[in-house]
Amino acid sequence: MTANARAFILAVAWLVLAGALGFAPIGAYTATLVTEVIILSLWAVSYNLVYGYMGEISFGHAAFFGLGAFAVPLLARELHLPFGLNLLGGMLAGGLFAALASIILRRTRGVYFAVLTFVLGELLYVIAIKWTEFTGGDNGLPVARPAFLDAPGSYGLFALVMVTLALAVLHRIVNSPAGRVVQAIRQNERRAMQIGYNTTVYRALAFTLSGAFSGLAGALYSPFIHFVSPDVLFWTFSGQAIIMTIIGGAATFYGPLLGAALFVLMRDVISSWSASSAVIAGVQLSKLGEHWPLFMGLLFFLIIVFEPAGLVGVFTRLRNAWVKRAFTRAPTAGAED
Repeated sequence: MTANARAFILAVAWLVLAGALGFAPIGAYTATLVTEVIILSLWAVSYNLVYGYMGEISFGHAAFFGLGAFAVPLLARELHLPFGLNLLGGMLAGGLFAALASIILRRTRGVYFAVLTFVLGELLYVIAIKWTEFTGGDNGLPVARPAFLDAPGSYGLFALVMVTLALAVLHRIVNSPAGRVVQAIRQNERRAMQIGYNTTVYRALAFTLSGAFSGLAGALYSPFIHFVSPDVLFWTFSGQAIIMTIIGGAATFYGPLLGAALFVLMRDVISSWSASSAVIAGVQLSKLGEHWPLFMGLLFFLIIVFEPAGLVGVFTRLRNAWVKRAFTRAPTAGAED
């Protein structure tokens, strides 16, 4: 499938979402679910800049997401800024912390990079937990949003517009000369250095942009759920970005979008079993619903073992099989004529 075809399919899907959120009577619950998919898809694509395109795994990306989420209520409370500037502040908070972190991470690679991102993320988590007067500690903070965005469909449509603009910018970044250099660094950093590129600068740029757009996703998320707590800074929350990216397909722009949708839908469907009274093979379905991460981990395991390219790899295999079958049947049909 060509890049133009993929862009067309994504545009159609986005228009369908916009129509559903803006005009179709889909219900508050469905609108809420769709909105969460939209916001988390931006976070997954942002994380993919580091994992998929730069080739490093980060266990601390919840820090950027959480900073963006906390920035919205804190800026509104301390500086009384309008909602739009609070969102921009969340993006800037994620980007600035990522820029500072990139200075510490500039000489690290592989497992050392992963461990340091984990430490930096946990540092923010501890600060948020202990600084109760500022962050609310375990109790968190309430997050308000403008009255015209109170309806689930209205906020979903607003999030769709914001995420669409952000994804357009990210797509341009990935396919820009700088984005190509980052991908070259992933393939062979030494060769990129020999050609004359300052790989440290390009790695820092990719990490900073990833942090900034993760911060924007967090800034959209806290008004969406009307609440923010230090849980969004914990390392297990970073695991969600990793799972969504790998399930969808790392190093592809559209893969994390699919991964985010599958993650949210699977979590919602399996969690709903908790309210069921059904019994399957002597096991109460309600007990299985309480352990939805177990099923997500099983899917994650199967993807890694059988199709490391994720859902994008699965679709590619199906497409190639269909094309091969079509070409093998063509001569036979001609011979019969």
